[in-house]
Amino acid sequence: MNVEIREISESDFNNLELPILFEDILTDRVFGVISNGVNEYKLSWQSTISKPKIVVIDNFRCSIGIDLVFVIFEFLTGKILLQLSLDYFFYEVKTYKQFLYVITELEIIKINTKDLLVVEAFALPDYFESIEFNEGIIVVKCVDDEAVNIE
Repeated sequence: MNVEIREISESDFNNLELPILFEDILTDRVFGVISNGVNEYKLSWQSTISKPKIVVIDNFRCSIGIDLVFVIFEFLTGKILLQLSLDYFFYEVKTYKQFLYVITELEIIKINTKDLLVVEAFALPDYFESIEFNEGIIVVKCVDDEAVNIE
């Protein structure tokens, strides 16, 4: 599945009659449409620096994260399957084996891709810098050379 986001003006956002994946009327400053070429949905976010990051999970499901929001939704119907209000700013998502790792500035959230349940959350000692997946262990590097091993 090929998915892309295009930014639109606030007035276009308000005038388009598309389903909304997420928005915060009080704080959002950037507006967009996510599309797979067939289905389209509106979304908006606050950050003018960061862009939403999309991960296609399978032929039907997709995840998107930006600011303090992370959602997994069904592209065909627009149904939100999982929505997390994050405690820390979203950085990225990595997939490894049957799990999604939602990476924020100070926490990593592990989600099972089969049932979309949060398996575990890992607090980081400092700001996230990188993640490395090795057989049997995940090494998370943080600022100031701090490291966390996740088994």
